[in-house]
Amino acid sequence: MLQQKIATADSGLIYSLISRAKLAVFLALSLVVGLLPLASSLVVHFPDERYYSNGAVIMIQSGDYLTPRTAEGDVRLKKPPFTYWMSIAGMEIFGISAIGSRFFWLIAAAATLLATFQFTQILTRNDQMALLAAAMLTCNFVFLRACINAIPDLPLTLFMLLGFIGFTGLLFREDRQQLYGLLSYGGTGFAVLTKGLLPLGMVAYVVAFSLSVPSMRQHAKRLWLPAIIWPSIVLFGAWFVYQSFTAASEMASDFVGDQLSEKVSIGIGTFINGISNNLAGLFLPVVLWLTMLVIASKMNGKRPNWRPIGAAAPFLAGWVASVVIIFSLSNYASHRYVMPVIPLVSILLACALQSVMDQKSENLLRMILRVSMILTAGALAALLMIGLLLLAPTTIIGLATAAFLGLVTLWLVSRNAGIDRLALCFALLLLGSGFIGAPVLSGLLLPDIGEVLAAKAKPLHLPENEVLFIGSHLDAAKVRLHTDRDTPFKQMRRFPEAGIAPEIRMVMTNEKSVADTLGARGFSVEEVVAGWRRVQWQPFIAALKSGQLIEAREQNGQHGWIALRK
Repeated sequence: MLQQKIATADSGLIYSLISRAKLAVFLALSLVVGLLPLASSLVVHFPDERYYSNGAVIMIQSGDYLTPRTAEGDVRLKKPPFTYWMSIAGMEIFGISAIGSRFFWLIAAAATLLATFQFTQILTRNDQMALLAAAMLTCNFVFLRACINAIPDLPLTLFMLLGFIGFTGLLFREDRQQLYGLLSYGGTGFAVLTKGLLPLGMVAYVVAFSLSVPSMRQHAKRLWLPAIIWPSIVLFGAWFVYQSFTAASEMASDFVGDQLSEKVSIGIGTFINGISNNLAGLFLPVVLWLTMLVIASKMNGKRPNWRPIGAAAPFLAGWVASVVIIFSLSNYASHRYVMPVIPLVSILLACALQSVMDQKSENLLRMILRVSMILTAGALAALLMIGLLLLAPTTIIGLATAAFLGLVTLWLVSRNAGIDRLALCFALLLLGSGFIGAPVLSGLLLPDIGEVLAAKAKPLHLPENEVLFIGSHLDAAKVRLHTDRDTPFKQMRRFPEAGIAPEIRMVMTNEKSVADTLGARGFSVEEVVAGWRRVQWQPFIAALKSGQLIEAREQNGQHGWIALRK
């Protein structure tokens, strides 16, 4: 008993030497490192990325950084340009590549995590709750998926979170009003420049809340900061004014259509479908924490509360509910649409969970963590055994060693940890599993068809007007990510009725029918094979039993064709 108390005291001393702010920074760095293997390759690729990666490459090649365009050269104004600029910034550092396109999404993810920690600390003055909220956010699979997909979701979330922090500070704090004002309207402006009108809905909500709640009316005047508001309108509205003059029809059809006329729909069926998707996006990723909230409340008879957040709790909850309702009126329901309020949900849930947790509840959570670690160890062992058929033995030994050391460290750290550090262990377990598993998945799923086609095309150094891609825009975007800026190409979805123009010397395609047609018209056609993107269980299991997974990957991999004019 005495030894146990000494061990607990020693553990507490170690924890006290590492501040929770430093642990939050460590978690943010772990997020970047843990997701780097997935972000630097196309193991996971969201279809909409093609718009932004293609558009960024075309901006670099054309020098026009204000007007996004499709690969065919058409103006595309469905979304404002900031997402394209983020990809361009990464490509200027790392070149035109997957990691170039996605690098600043990892940085934005780390910034979102740290902003969530800081916002929770501002609201509660409780570092333990702040670390718990940040760890919960890191465990959220909707958030994690957004971290490695170069689409507007993550930058929109970061900027709207910064804006909401600013508005909360203006309404509920007495200090640093100038800083909160800059955050409010600067964050909102960048969010508008990222995805459009939703951030203006946030401003409308803030104003409505401050005027409708009697206790907040005296603070509403703090929102009026003309020295910040007017420059923000000029700065962040300049792009919209520019496009209204230079591409008025596209602004009307693309932007207004994407933001309002094509998406907003009033109807019972639409609302039910939308709200079910939105609630799933909010609550399914946090089902573990919701379950612990219910169990802990039953175990100790406490009711969850948000007292540490105080009067700001209904302000946060109201905006979460508003976003759910707004996107329940959309024709295109998706769990992704609630991304901008996921950090707020993490904060509210962290506060509620900490209010009901006690030693028994923490012991239960610790047991769940350790069972998860055992299951993860088994899953990683199986995955690494598969990796032996795909990767070098030294690579597998290195990954196995890293997995073992990581699991042992988490096991020891979790021994006497409180709820915030237990949540941190869950987050690190998730990130570490992704880091260890990514090379094996890459060995099976990569190279992607874009890399294989680009590898064949690049050495020829043909000018743009002599190279054509025919087929899926998604695969064409992958080719473009593996092709440097000096060797671009034209593309089209279907074989041209007029035939291949005489100046075209090389055609790339991912469709066999196109390749057969080219062969019949005198082109020299070469078939190439990429990774096994659509794995079927029966041949996969058969290949595992026979130990011929590489051969099965070559046989079942994604096919493409290079056709050269004779």
